[in-house]
Amino acid sequence: MSSFAYADFMSVNADQAFLHEAPSGSTKKSFIVTKGYPLEVIVSLKEWKKVKDHEGLINWIKTIDLSSKRTVLNLNSDNPIYLEPSSASPILAKVNENVTLELLDAKKIDNWVKVYSKVGDIEGFIKATDLWGIK
Repeated sequence: MSSFAYADFMSVNADQAFLHEAPSGSTKKSFIVTKGYPLEVIVSLKEWKKVKDHEGLINWIKTIDLSSKRTVLNLNSDNPIYLEPSSASPILAKVNENVTLELLDAKKIDNWVKVYSKVGDIEGFIKATDLWGIK
């Protein structure tokens, strides 16, 4: 059984991947998504996944274009990443809206999750309620 069988969320592994209306390369291409973009997996077929994006749109993507690496999408502009899981902790950086972050640990600590930002090589904590790609 594939490692994707029980994943709720996955990220795009290809530099650019097409989202299709149905599980076939001959169907209409709805959108292009880029590497790291998180998608919620709704249905898993061998070569295709039915996925939902942060806006609630449902499409299909080739399984080969996905990774089990977890990422999240920041929903707010200037969202701070903190050193520790507390708003009293020092701010390490502020993240723009619709920026993806690598999810280092899906386990929440009082509604905080640990993330990594490639920009600035920053590892810290951000409020889970400000993100899409984690339940």
